[in-house]
Amino acid sequence: MYMNLENELLNTAITLAKKAGLALLGSNGNVQVLSKKGDHSNIVTAADAASEAIIVQGIRQQYPDHSIIAEETGCDLRGSGFTWVVDPLDGTSNYAAGIPWFGVLIAVLQGKKPVAAVIHIPSTGDVYSAQAGRGAFKNGEPIFVANNHMLADVLWAYGMDAGSTDEEAEHNAYLLKLLRRVRNIRATNSLMDPAYTAEGRLGGMLNQSTRLWDIAAPMLIVQEAGGLYTDLTGQQLDLDISGSAADKEYAVLAGAPLLHSEVAALVRDSLLHCKAGHAGGVISV
Repeated sequence: MYMNLENELLNTAITLAKKAGLALLGSNGNVQVLSKKGDHSNIVTAADAASEAIIVQGIRQQYPDHSIIAEETGCDLRGSGFTWVVDPLDGTSNYAAGIPWFGVLIAVLQGKKPVAAVIHIPSTGDVYSAQAGRGAFKNGEPIFVANNHMLADVLWAYGMDAGSTDEEAEHNAYLLKLLRRVRNIRATNSLMDPAYTAEGRLGGMLNQSTRLWDIAAPMLIVQEAGGLYTDLTGQQLDLDISGSAADKEYAVLAGAPLLHSEVAALVRDSLLHCKAGHAGGVISV
């Protein structure tokens, strides 16, 4: 019975992601920026709201008692064991600039654990999906993280938004050390990074500034593809699904296990050097 429900949840998420993706494609090229939220890096377009309305309405029609945490409309918590986490347009800045690195993220959590997840990229039509314990797929075909054993053999994605001066010093330290170790750095700062990590095109990804809706679906898909998805030092993430979920930021690291472990060690080493640098009045990288 539970497996049938999980299948139903995933199929619903895929259907809604595709519907929202079609709406995004229909608006692409005619993008109206409505506002900025937080720092100057984060914008909201009319398409964000329209896509979210499609998804939330679809969830409410089929699962009226389930909780929903969505990027634009916030938390609608109904005491259910299931929570839908929705990013209706991940990569909004790319979308507004006419760059096809954008899409839809939908995850279903049971408690705090993702049990079904979808990444949909409208520009290519690709659907990445996963169910807990049943593997990860791209368009119905199994996918796996990279099988490389050396950072020098892989590309690594790096994403960030504006932060404080102290944070930027740490970010620069991570980035410089990583750049010296991997083949090269790539940055879409969007759902493309975890999608490509899950299917092994990238060795992994690091993102300094994410929210729950950015990571709930990618976490399950990367993990089911055989990868690790943690905080920057390699510790398990604790997803906040309370009424304050929208306020919590996450810095995340994902990738093939051996590569992930190397980068987590690199971050820990950078943190130690940064703390020592602050104490001595300089920043060491």
